[in-house]
Amino acid sequence: MNKKKIVYILGLGHSGSTLIEYYLSSYKNCIGIGEAFKASFAFQEGNLDKFSEYDLERIEKVPLWNKMAKSAKEHENAEKQYLAIYDYILHSDEFSKYDLIIDSSKKLAGYKILSEHYGDQVYAIILYKDVRSWVISSIDTMKRKNRKVGLKTKYKLTTKWMRDYYLINRYLNNNNKQHFKISYDLFCLDYENVKNLFKKKLELNSEPDFLNTNSINLIGNRMKKKADIKLEIKYDYRWASRREWLLPWLLYPGLKTMNKNNVWRY
Repeated sequence: MNKKKIVYILGLGHSGSTLIEYYLSSYKNCIGIGEAFKASFAFQEGNLDKFSEYDLERIEKVPLWNKMAKSAKEHENAEKQYLAIYDYILHSDEFSKYDLIIDSSKKLAGYKILSEHYGDQVYAIILYKDVRSWVISSIDTMKRKNRKVGLKTKYKLTTKWMRDYYLINRYLNNNNKQHFKISYDLFCLDYENVKNLFKKKLELNSEPDFLNTNSINLIGNRMKKKADIKLEIKYDYRWASRREWLLPWLLYPGLKTMNKNNVWRY
């Protein structure tokens, strides 16, 4: 069996997974594939509207994505499509020089599929983002889509942050899965220490090259266009000047402790 390592980023949307995927792809032996699990559903549904114009151009230019789009009808369902992506990557000469595949799909369901089929080849990263910052990012995304945001929405977002990370950790710990956690916040604000953590945990022997990332990302956020030219690490400070997160922050028992222990500690 091909022994490339699959590095699967688990977490929530709007938590910096595209940034982390591009960062890891800046190491010469790593290749980033974006949200391949979500892309598999879009291919299966024949719904190319889920892809941006940028992604549609990438599908045309990148042999892997071109093949997956054209062969969608050959696969029984999205799970089979997802595994076909990895079968291609693990056995194609196109990817022979890469030791690590960086998958920023985030969904626990996608991780379970890969873990079941590839076992110890799969290494999980739990990516956190400060709940206050995450709530603000999510609210702004909802507003861009003309969705109403009230107090109930803020509580639902906070509940989702707590519940989803609890379920991710419970599954990984109960099943003794290889994993470690990082936070977007410490990555941006304490870069050298997080860089050393990545190098130690993933056995990265080179230095990152921000001018040359190996990512063929699909579906990641808008920063990927800039990252294709030069990766930049910038912290999102919006939450510090806004208060939409304040009431859930004050009233949810255990939220501050959970946030502190997982976001602001190694």
